[in-house]
Amino acid sequence: MEKQQICENLHFDSTKDKLILSIKQGKSFIFENALDNACKQWLEEGKPQDELEKLIKKQGNKYIIYKPLEICTENTNDIEPKKSTQESSECDKESKESSRKTLYIQDELSFKNCVFNGEVRFEYICFAPFNSKVRDGSEAKQNEKKPNDFSQSAQPLRIDFQHCEFHKKVCFTNCEFNGNVFFNHAKFFKYADFHESIFNGVVSFYNAEFKYAPNFSTCVFQNLQATNFINVKIEGLDFDKVNDFIAEYKNDKMYEKELDLLREKYRAKTKKIKLLKTQCKQETNRYRENKQKLHSKKFQAFKQEKIKKYEIRYASNARDSFRTIKNVLIANNNLLDASTWHKLELYAKEHEIDLKAPTKFSKEWIEKIQLCFYRHTSAHHTDLLKILSWFVVLVGGFAVALFATKNLCNVGEVFSLIVFIVLTIVAYKKDFFKIWTFINVIFFLALLAWNPKYIFGVANLFGNDTNQSDILLNLILSLYSIAFILVIFSLQKTARKNSIIPN
Repeated sequence: MEKQQICENLHFDSTKDKLILSIKQGKSFIFENALDNACKQWLEEGKPQDELEKLIKKQGNKYIIYKPLEICTENTNDIEPKKSTQESSECDKESKESSRKTLYIQDELSFKNCVFNGEVRFEYICFAPFNSKVRDGSEAKQNEKKPNDFSQSAQPLRIDFQHCEFHKKVCFTNCEFNGNVFFNHAKFFKYADFHESIFNGVVSFYNAEFKYAPNFSTCVFQNLQATNFINVKIEGLDFDKVNDFIAEYKNDKMYEKELDLLREKYRAKTKKIKLLKTQCKQETNRYRENKQKLHSKKFQAFKQEKIKKYEIRYASNARDSFRTIKNVLIANNNLLDASTWHKLELYAKEHEIDLKAPTKFSKEWIEKIQLCFYRHTSAHHTDLLKILSWFVVLVGGFAVALFATKNLCNVGEVFSLIVFIVLTIVAYKKDFFKIWTFINVIFFLALLAWNPKYIFGVANLFGNDTNQSDILLNLILSLYSIAFILVIFSLQKTARKNSIIPN
């Protein structure tokens, strides 16, 4: 049995191993009520409960959906005017926006208090109020130019995903929300894709939680003042999680299509190689093997080129996604939260430059080094404790070097110190920075008590005549002075925090 009816709106497709939800045009839809009816109907028909619980299960006040969920609309053909063959071929060439299926809702579309353990897809859907002008087929094209025209609507459509949990990938790609959307307290445990969507009304992600970097690339928020990203939890998002975002290129349909075309191309060439013949059979086999190796190398080279292209594209998308949310927060004067998204934007920028593999000492290469430096020292001016610890490490390290130059007279003593540091690194890889910080704190305090003027390296470089002939000491002072200026600049910028927000 390929399709198993669960209730009027919901059935399970065993061939695709997913739940299909059909929403009727022009009616309010509350998913929680539909699931209540589905469970009652299932038990009334005398079907085994264990079988239902493999698909849907009620736990407390929440419903857990174990299978991937796909949304489709009913009766779309009754509303849209029929097209001739010529017209339909022209429509195929139109933009993605025109390919959206319009879903008309009376008052409310609600999925709140649901836990989705499978992938969820809302793709190419225009959510519109039932009484809006878009329902009239003759005015459909006019409405495309005015997507937020609600002059015929008694009240805005409410789309509710509050307190939902998405444990697998969720897609709201190329959707248009002609109403108020609420994702308050929602949890996204995997990749959440909203790219190229349009939000025409109120948008609220208040207290939402993202375990993976979300994709809001090229999203349009028509009303920035009514867009709420306050208290969004992204504590787990770091440099590596941004890399996970970039790895999503593997699921890109265009990438898969291009890769399949490339495989077919080289498969055809391999077949031709097998038909090649020479005068000697032994030479023929050797010739074929060499040709196959050559084509295999070419295929791998082209494949790597495709992968690199899509990785760079997704790194750019990640940067655009974080910038979009940052700009929304800045528009609402929420500069502190915006600084966190700006940090993620810079992480994505570093990944993008790294993937481009710039030549050494080029402008992009220097920018990459700069981004790497500020990422490690202060998390791009957002972590005051981190930059303070680096300041102590720098001054303490300088004190160690100063002590070594003044007290270690022969090569053997210097060599012993280097061996000690190397052995410490090998023995305590994970805790080395903590141990090194502790040692540097001791030397930092000793330097502060003995001669605090040495903390300012530049002053000592030019202010002490006895140091002019000591080449090693001058070199240490010069390098320390450069590092000191960079760290002090980062320290004051991190302390101010708001100064990192661009105009």
